[in-house]
Amino acid sequence: MKKHLLISIATILALTSPATSKAQLYLTADIGGVPTVGGATLDNLDEASPSNLTFSGPASLTTASSSGAPYFTGSTAAFFGETPATGYDASQYVVVSPGGAATLSFATPQHYLGLCWGSIDPYTGMNSLTFYDNANNVIGGFEGQDVIAANGALSAGGTAYVNITSTTGFSKVVATATQVFPESFEFDDVAYAQVVPEPASCVLFGGGLCMLGLALRRKLA
Repeated sequence: MKKHLLISIATILALTSPATSKAQLYLTADIGGVPTVGGATLDNLDEASPSNLTFSGPASLTTASSSGAPYFTGSTAAFFGETPATGYDASQYVVVSPGGAATLSFATPQHYLGLCWGSIDPYTGMNSLTFYDNANNVIGGFEGQDVIAANGALSAGGTAYVNITSTTGFSKVVATATQVFPESFEFDDVAYAQVVPEPASCVLFGGGLCMLGLALRRKLA
């Protein structure tokens, strides 16, 4: 029995090990929402030069109020200390024009990212958010159409607070806007955290423990 038990435990640990599991990203989008992970680091991007944000090509921080700026509703603005509570973002935010990129870099791998995604564009290849691991490998990403699909009440051109969790730690997130379509990528109010539950691994590990329990009951019966 001991030999079989050890083999079962080793199998479960191997299946649930981060080194052997494929990276998965999970996205939720809420109109007027806020970060869903408690204790996350918050950055409203109102500093002159945020330390973990860099730009390439036509991308920058701006305070220009226009139809492309994130539109605050619900609890988003109050949560991040922004104004107005309802209306176009009057504080500093990121705008990535076609052909440009804005990169968020992290010294320690993170598993959660939240941001206020403004003027969401609905077609493939317009705007994208791409996640990279410590070795600069792409582990996944989302486009505007994915955000709209995640919230049935959201329409093209709207704003949503997007919450993304990853089973693999990411050290870099790049927001890009393609040159094929003349549409920019605007975002503000970033949140990030190192540790969040890993849904796939938790389910698998729980299932494995149940199987072990059943096996032990049969042995002891």
